[in-house]
Amino acid sequence: MIEGRVLGDVWATRKVPGLEGRRLVLVSVRGEDRVLVALDTLDAREGQDVLVSVGSGARNVLKPGPDNRELVCDAAIALLVDGES
Repeated sequence: MIEGRVLGDVWATRKVPGLEGRRLVLVSVRGEDRVLVALDTLDAREGQDVLVSVGSGARNVLKPGPDNRELVCDAAIALLVDGES
């Protein structure tokens, strides 16, 4: 999992089947100088701290179980961070 902060939305005129109707966001990776695009599964807002699951873990956020290989997703928001302890 990757910790980051939502920077804003990614707008696309066309998406592959399976991504239609899903929101994509830019996430700044904490402690690194990089940004990734993630599927927003939890309606995160701009500036929200999040945990992003990547790879097969991202597919499991969308559809748990072994029958998710057809999903087109490499990064998905799995958790909204409320604060630090």
